[in-house]
Amino acid sequence: MLFSMNFSIQIRFFGILALMLVSSWVLAQNIDNNTDFQNIYKQYIQTNKTGMWILGSWAGGNMIFSGIALTKAQGEAKYFHQMNVAWNVVNLGLAGFGLYDAYHPEYSGWQETINQHHKMQKILLINAGLDVGYMMTGFFLMEKSKNTQKLPERLSGFGKSLVLQGAFLLVFDVGMVIAHQKNGSQIQKVLEKVSLSANGVRVRWVF
Repeated sequence: MLFSMNFSIQIRFFGILALMLVSSWVLAQNIDNNTDFQNIYKQYIQTNKTGMWILGSWAGGNMIFSGIALTKAQGEAKYFHQMNVAWNVVNLGLAGFGLYDAYHPEYSGWQETINQHHKMQKILLINAGLDVGYMMTGFFLMEKSKNTQKLPERLSGFGKSLVLQGAFLLVFDVGMVIAHQKNGSQIQKVLEKVSLSANGVRVRWVF
């Protein structure tokens, strides 16, 4: 009798385990094959693509404008344009790498898409904090230029450039956060819908 009860408990345990594994597999398959979730990934890529074109256009425009202005600029203006060019060489490189990734997307399933979304949100929020730091540094240099006799024009020019570039990047990063958040809000809705669909496959165990 004891052996029979133990055997029955084992059968129930393995039956429940098998049911959980099957349910998880069905849910994962439904999510991976769900067209709504694939559309979310496509929108994620499109948002990055648009953002990188904006960043690249800003960088290229700054480099062209300040590069031309440098040929005649003197004093504070010269340093302002120097910093603009140097700063946007980095921006242009980041935009180039971003566009390369955006034009070579690889859909690796729903889990990787969620991970990429959360990672991007964290990066953008950290960048927004750094942007404020760039602006504060610029204001500091501008203020310091008023109280020094050593190259005040350079400090002022560099400072104004940092304020300008930091302000643009802050608007850019916050805008990207909002754009990605709008797209990311659809993730939970799709997961809930797919979960309900998977639960529609009912299995009844009788012991």
